[in-house]
Amino acid sequence: MKSVAVAASAAIALLLPMASAAHAEEPIKIGFAIAESGWLSNYDSAPFKAAVMKIEEINKAGGLLGRQIEYSVMDTKTEQARAATVGAQLVDSGVDMLVVSCDYDFGAPSALAAKQAGKIAFSLCAADPKMGVQGVGPLAFTANSAAQSEGIAIAEYGNKKMNLKSVYVLEDLTIEYNKSACAGFRAAWTASAGAETILGNDTFKNDDPSIASQITRLKGLATQPDAVFVCSFTPGGASAVRQLRAAGIDLPILANTAMVDNYWLNAVPGLKDFYLPAFMSLYGDDPRPEMNKFLESHKARYGELPVSSYSVLGYSLIEQWAYAVEQAKTTESEAVVGVMNTFKDQPFTAGPTSFTDQLHIQVDRPWLIMKVENDSFRAVEVYRNSFKPDMKLLFRVGQ
Repeated sequence: MKSVAVAASAAIALLLPMASAAHAEEPIKIGFAIAESGWLSNYDSAPFKAAVMKIEEINKAGGLLGRQIEYSVMDTKTEQARAATVGAQLVDSGVDMLVVSCDYDFGAPSALAAKQAGKIAFSLCAADPKMGVQGVGPLAFTANSAAQSEGIAIAEYGNKKMNLKSVYVLEDLTIEYNKSACAGFRAAWTASAGAETILGNDTFKNDDPSIASQITRLKGLATQPDAVFVCSFTPGGASAVRQLRAAGIDLPILANTAMVDNYWLNAVPGLKDFYLPAFMSLYGDDPRPEMNKFLESHKARYGELPVSSYSVLGYSLIEQWAYAVEQAKTTESEAVVGVMNTFKDQPFTAGPTSFTDQLHIQVDRPWLIMKVENDSFRAVEVYRNSFKPDMKLLFRVGQ
């Protein structure tokens, strides 16, 4: 019997290296539960292409942990119910990490499917802090900054750099993102200029055909503001801007990041005095070498520049996750999250990145302030907000 046991042990010992080698050659799998159709595809498509570019770069360099990365994508069609189904299907297929849509409302259903399977979910660019520990769970992250920090950055910049002393706020209530951007703006503007200098607050919905009533109320103010802050997204945000200008309101317009890039500017020909915080410039004037290198690589891979500056977030998402996997020496979710939660201004292409066990979104990553000039967005300067949102502001507690 002893000789049989020894022989069996020897056989197992011989098989272990073979099993280890076989595992090492198994691909790492990433699933993309994103919108390839519907309005959200305008935001998902560019960062998805950039994420694929980063995956290809990793594979060309020898892979991740010596293994190639494979990816699969399924279309959520910008439907919340379908997002849940698609997320569950990709998780069931055995993905190591799930990438979800650019918005909390539409990405969370997929992320929750990943949570149930103990897998990391990483949003391409959701800007609502609930795409994280408190909203989805400790395995959920987003590559973006909090929408509050968009509002904070442009409020600080408008007051401190542009010397604007009063403002009127026009808030799109369609999705949580807009509400968060406006909450951040009001908090920072109040801290910088005083609550009394917000001369009015009004609301609309992205699919409203007209904001004539809001414009009437704005024009009827006893004292006209120095600027208007519009927290919205296209196409409704573009319609609101067009209507403001058509009504003869030529005040500077401050906006949130969802209104970035030139694709919608033909809706408002000759637009000027329009400012927002952006991730990067696609127009040859970004002052940061790492952004220009990214653009060169994108053009070499796809034959064209990205159609959206959100693209760099998809690239950096893969960059961040892959770095953590390398440090953890495993794709096991808890270990990778443990590494990511130690990031403190970790340098990645999208900018310095920090996570904690309570916050899986950026709150003070530097922004590139841009303005519209000669029918194109142009870089102004890099700006990092000094006012940092606390947890109550990030989750709009008591608001």
